[in-house]
Amino acid sequence: MSNTPSKSLRASHTAVFAITIFISAFLLFQVQPMVSKAILPWFGGGPAVWTAAMLFFQCALFGGYLYAHALASIDSARRQALIHVLLLLAAALLAQSAVPDQSLRPQGAQSPVTQILWILTLSVGLPYFCLASTGPLLQHWFARAQVSGAVYRLFALSNLGSLLALLSFPYLFEPWFELPLIGKGWTWGFWLFAIACAAVAVFQARAVDIRERAEARSAQGLPLGSQPAQRPNSPVASETEGNRPAGNAPSQSNRPRAAEVAAWVLLPALASMLFIATTDQASHNIAPEPRLWILTLSIYLLSFIVSFDHPRWYRPGLIAAAGLMAVLIVAGRYTIPDFFGWDWGLGATELRYLFATMLFLVCLVCHGELYRRRPSNPSQLTTYYLCMSFGGACGGLFIALIATHLFNDFHEWPLGLAAAAALCVMVMARELGGSSPASPMKRSRAAVVWVAVLVCSALAFWWDNPMRSRITSMANAAESTLDQSRNFYGVVAVVERRFAADPSKDHRVFFSGQVTHGIQLISPGVEQKPVSYYDPKSGIGETLNYLKSKKPEIDVAITGLGAGTVAAYARPTDRYDFFEINPEAERIARDWFSFLSGSPAKEVRVLIGDARLTFAQLPEDKRYDMILLAAFSGGSVPVHLLTREAFAAYEAHLKQDGFLVVNITNAYLNLYPVIKRQAEALGLMVRSRFQEKEPERFIRENHYMILTRDAEYIRSFPSVDRPIRDAQGKVIGTWQYDIPGVGLWTDNFSSITPLEWR
Repeated sequence: MSNTPSKSLRASHTAVFAITIFISAFLLFQVQPMVSKAILPWFGGGPAVWTAAMLFFQCALFGGYLYAHALASIDSARRQALIHVLLLLAAALLAQSAVPDQSLRPQGAQSPVTQILWILTLSVGLPYFCLASTGPLLQHWFARAQVSGAVYRLFALSNLGSLLALLSFPYLFEPWFELPLIGKGWTWGFWLFAIACAAVAVFQARAVDIRERAEARSAQGLPLGSQPAQRPNSPVASETEGNRPAGNAPSQSNRPRAAEVAAWVLLPALASMLFIATTDQASHNIAPEPRLWILTLSIYLLSFIVSFDHPRWYRPGLIAAAGLMAVLIVAGRYTIPDFFGWDWGLGATELRYLFATMLFLVCLVCHGELYRRRPSNPSQLTTYYLCMSFGGACGGLFIALIATHLFNDFHEWPLGLAAAAALCVMVMARELGGSSPASPMKRSRAAVVWVAVLVCSALAFWWDNPMRSRITSMANAAESTLDQSRNFYGVVAVVERRFAADPSKDHRVFFSGQVTHGIQLISPGVEQKPVSYYDPKSGIGETLNYLKSKKPEIDVAITGLGAGTVAAYARPTDRYDFFEINPEAERIARDWFSFLSGSPAKEVRVLIGDARLTFAQLPEDKRYDMILLAAFSGGSVPVHLLTREAFAAYEAHLKQDGFLVVNITNAYLNLYPVIKRQAEALGLMVRSRFQEKEPERFIRENHYMILTRDAEYIRSFPSVDRPIRDAQGKVIGTWQYDIPGVGLWTDNFSSITPLEWR
């Protein structure tokens, strides 16, 4: 009588493994956007919050894979099951508050990265660690228990579960449920997973025990006619050499070769590095909004699914060629149009699609090559996944810790593009050079391949030089960078431009990332003249001068320091408070600009910290005549400063006859409907003030919305909207900014999708 389980029984066992892995992957990636969104307002709402969170998730993933590898090395299947069931129980007991509690909000001035890692560890550390270990551990048990089926397709299934989790959060859960309720549902899901995983652990222990007893009896010749069981170090079921490319057959030994291990680490490291760098670039150019993070992470996971489902999906030569073309287009998106005189007119949507296409193709090359090098020996499974997760963690560590301190700009982005270009060229050369190492074609093209690698890498790095977007040539101007630094909150820099023919135009520019956040003329006598977004004819200039005409002294709050230009409007009786999250911004504003030091104000304070958190810490009786929200002129919009809860905090510290002024100038997003909904919710009147650019006076195009209860101000200063001009420059109408259907933004719901300029 055979000890082999029936076909239907094996199918049911396979289904149990598949369902458990799917649930664990779903929970693993459902928690990532959930907790990241919860802590985003605590750290200024910047893109670096996601980068630091990804560092935690990747390191925890590596820890889970390391645990799975160590557990798999234990000979006793029963002992493995016992240890893991105990871990599941402990994790389930700690999975009661997946959404971080408000008591964990940062209070001091510690490193934001350290605080984020600590908060995530306390809130989801052990449950996430347990979920992270599930994929490789259950695949090891699957192979050891000799169930049936393709073990690597379980990895593709886990990534499918992760992808569905990411997509369901913004489109199914977030629009309809509050974060605390989503967190509670996640806890219930974790208990379901823990029960299923414990059942799998017990099953595999029993299956291995039955098989080992059968082998022992067969060795003694007891059950005549019984079939010998497959040895644990035999190739993984359904992983035959027939579906492997020539020249890539893995080692059958228990220990992988050094070259295999290097590939298992470096390929996912490059994919991870470029994934995070691309997310960072998109966040700085558009907005640090969770849905944007979900897009890039979904693409990253989709490349895993396609690569690991079946070898037929990855065509190395074709995919590498497309990837190389996408990298060079992305890298040259500024230089190529300028060089050939083209105008691509890339808006937020087009830029997002361009980045997404490039990321998918490069990750597909990385993960496709990783799959080609998969081990067929089940004893190497956990080593394979351990190396893979280590590579992914290395990519995150490089971006979050090393690059931030090593570079003074986002050089990891062009470095990633250069490495991607080099990889694509090498894959193409391998496919074109023949399979035989001694092929004459392969030998003759070796030098050409490496030259092409170097050329493509140099082009990718040179074309996408981060400073290129800041240092823009001006006629007859000598430009120099006076200061530049980088920290958790991004890159700040000072560029000076001097005009030999007309020194009155000499000026300095304060850049935060790629966006101008202040200009100061440096010729004697005009240093305190407000320019850029703050001209006296702008919304902020007109409103401040109106207030000064009505009151002998005023208190003004400004979110976003920049160069401190607004302080130039102050009188000796006025008090100005600047709320700035980046300490480097204050240093640069004081070292290289004189708006703060030269202001006649009675008091000028710079309060370091997130504006919303700082407002919450102000004394209850502190009231301002004006609150200026000036943190939105760049592509990276701190969404948490525009929610219902944020506006409630502003109103609590605004005088009854005060003004709430919002600079909605933005090249990527139309923020008008967001502010209008907030004004309607607060019962405030709204004035829109658009000012056209005047380059000769260094006035940049700007758009303000002024919210107030002062009817006299509204009558005295009618709205001015962006004009629509015909081919001859004649005004034929004005822009309509409002967008029907845009709801009231809250901490638990906000979407930039309908706001993109198209």
